[in-house]
Amino acid sequence: MKKIIASSVLATSVLMPINVLGSTPLSTYAASSQTVVIDQLVGKKALLTASNVNVRKGAGTEFNSISKVHTGQIVSVLATEKNSKGEIWYKVSYNSTEGWIISDFLKAATTAVKSSTTTSGTSYAGTTQKIGKNAANMRSGATTSYKVVATIPVGTSLKIVSAFTNAQNEVWFNVDYKGKKGWVTSDLFVLNATAGETATLMKVVNQTTIHKGATKNYDVVSTAKPGTTLVIHQEFTNALNEKWVQVTYATGKKGWMLASAFEEASIANKVIIKQTSVYSGATTNYKTVATLAVGTKLSIFQEFTNASKEKWYQISYAVGKKGWVPADSFESVSSIPENPSTELPPVDESNHVVIDTNIKVSVPVANMRSGPGINFDVVTQSKQNDEFVSTEYATDAIQEKWYKVSTSNGDAWIHQSVISIVENTDEIPDFDETGVIKRFNALMYTDSSFNSKVILGLPKSTTFSMINQIISDGTSWINIRTSQGVEGWIPDFEINDDIPTMFGTKTSTVYSGASETSKKVDTINLNSPVRVLRTLNSWVNIETQSGKRGWIQASVLSNGSPIQLINGRTEVRNGQDYLVWTKPSKFKLTYTMPSSNVLRVYGNLSQINEIKSKITGVDNMKIEQVAGGTSVLLITFNANYTYTIRDSDKELTIKVVPKGLVGKKIIVDAGHGAKDPGAVGPKKTKEKDVTLATAKALKAELEAAGATVVLTRSTDVFLELKERTDIANKSDYDAFISIHADSFNATSKGTTTYYNATVNFNGPKSLTLAKSIQSDLVKTIGTYNKGVKEQLFYVNRMNELPSVLVELAYISNPTEEAQLASVAFQKNAAAGIRKGLENYFNQ
Repeated sequence: MKKIIASSVLATSVLMPINVLGSTPLSTYAASSQTVVIDQLVGKKALLTASNVNVRKGAGTEFNSISKVHTGQIVSVLATEKNSKGEIWYKVSYNSTEGWIISDFLKAATTAVKSSTTTSGTSYAGTTQKIGKNAANMRSGATTSYKVVATIPVGTSLKIVSAFTNAQNEVWFNVDYKGKKGWVTSDLFVLNATAGETATLMKVVNQTTIHKGATKNYDVVSTAKPGTTLVIHQEFTNALNEKWVQVTYATGKKGWMLASAFEEASIANKVIIKQTSVYSGATTNYKTVATLAVGTKLSIFQEFTNASKEKWYQISYAVGKKGWVPADSFESVSSIPENPSTELPPVDESNHVVIDTNIKVSVPVANMRSGPGINFDVVTQSKQNDEFVSTEYATDAIQEKWYKVSTSNGDAWIHQSVISIVENTDEIPDFDETGVIKRFNALMYTDSSFNSKVILGLPKSTTFSMINQIISDGTSWINIRTSQGVEGWIPDFEINDDIPTMFGTKTSTVYSGASETSKKVDTINLNSPVRVLRTLNSWVNIETQSGKRGWIQASVLSNGSPIQLINGRTEVRNGQDYLVWTKPSKFKLTYTMPSSNVLRVYGNLSQINEIKSKITGVDNMKIEQVAGGTSVLLITFNANYTYTIRDSDKELTIKVVPKGLVGKKIIVDAGHGAKDPGAVGPKKTKEKDVTLATAKALKAELEAAGATVVLTRSTDVFLELKERTDIANKSDYDAFISIHADSFNATSKGTTTYYNATVNFNGPKSLTLAKSIQSDLVKTIGTYNKGVKEQLFYVNRMNELPSVLVELAYISNPTEEAQLASVAFQKNAAAGIRKGLENYFNQ
């Protein structure tokens, strides 16, 4: 029963609504030597510490939001007010906008200094790095007080021209964005880590082993040699007060190693006996850079007695960062043995255990909280089959596990009852086991370096015996022996299935080396998937779909496919139900109608986000993979429902509506007008007059049947062709009918309905509409049936709606001219078109 209760509480979103404003995690700021009183912000600059913060018309959440601001935005504080709820709000000004922001999300720009994620940044110069979770402001100088010269979207890759550490010890990168140079704080970059993480590059000083978890009880997964540069993702102090760091030791693989591996030899190890501050120098007059808790074990690098006869110790308070603490903060302990016994006490599993675990959400909706317990706030939610890599878990008071994961809203915790554990099948084989080459055209080297001599090429599926494994220059190398007895080294990406896939953003050349002067070996196109083997400055070593290996500029690759349908959802727009997908880039889709109630949408799509929620009128929706690995969307509609599909630059929409004319929205276009009379008959009948009269009669017919109608013109006015299609393309309507009268010679006769399918996305439905209208129209008015024809008329070709152009009869024929001028004929034509539309919407 306990499990059932936990699961229902955690998986039901209505039990704990998300307060977006209140749950947005605040950024961490380094301590300042000066305390800021709230009122002192008035008249000064302030810094936003969270994203998606509402700017409101007044000092309270009951006032309307006028815009949103994000982390790093500088604002001028004009006034402060304490409202009836006791909340403190600031009136601020920025970018010619004035409004109110709650005080929780503002810090004094001159005293709150954001902690840097890099130590100097110089090692990044010349590399290409990616903007992380939030859009980045590029400024004219290397502090937030400088003017914003551009806003760079999330995921943008930028070449780092140089790095600079300002007076606040913030590391800023000089970058080139769209031909314009400026400065972006390093905290906004992913820095070669996984998406959304910040990271630090550090060089190993002391050889050490890398483990699955943050104690030596965990299995050894690799060894890091002195001089190896590794990406550090996070720090953790275990139950033994040992400081460990999580690193990437091979492509797509993380592990844990002692932080002391990155530190120079220490003179002693000591434990903090009282909470103390870490200073940038050996007196309390220096800036505070960190605070240490009781029980923290630290390496001591040097001892110093200042002018006041106070003894201070230099310590490492974070990986790559050193500071000073007074000697009276410590008690001495014996130095930690170089190789402590592997018989260490186990980690206290009633608290936190640091270990990577692959998990998958097993319920429709799961609440994710700010801490490991149901008493913590819900910060976001996940859906069934969402997968995460948990970096640690904690057990609560009733000994149930909570898993910590990284989300777009920051770190969050998810309960064991709403997830399942996913076994990792892509582990590197243990020593003395056999392995198999999984890449095309793998190379074996004489040593664990890409600069060493190539011994031979290894085809895909070649088997081998594993002798040893080491990490060198950030790459995991495996010493192998082939079945023919040849020994050598291969990088681990040659045997891993789980290596990154990226996509081409345009047609680009693949070279044999990391230079445009190298030989051309292949070409990739927009949306072509490639496997990423390694990077070198601004170049990426890839394997193409055809198995060819080469180098390509990082700037022409994207982590996400530009041709996919994402964020699938249901929406209600103007009282009608829609299926909606977002398009991350501009591309064209195609659809067919295998049967009257089935829709098939395709177009080189790498992925289609499945819509889980139900919508009235849709019986079934599924996504299929077809030849070439592309995705196809198949929707089966209820027999009593129909749909209108639209493909715009930014989204695909499918409006689902009951069959019949009732509630349908139709645009009727009377051809020509004013200075453009159209064709003129022998008795001077003008086409523009016939089309307008028929359009008005059709409007009356359709409205009587329950439809909504818009006329492109209701009087004798002139409209450009683009003005007519703009009315359709900016609407949420269901069909477009353009009315005309034909002209050739006195013996020409009959009725024709035209459509376009070569350009118009809605060609399939336009053809169906044309057939339906043509059939009922000629039956009603009794003219010769010239049939349905495809043509490149502008109003059909440039229309996003199902659209047709009807030529009622020949105004050049004296007999048909007389009919066209007749009110009775015009009304009959309107009735015939109405019947055709009714049959179309009932199919």
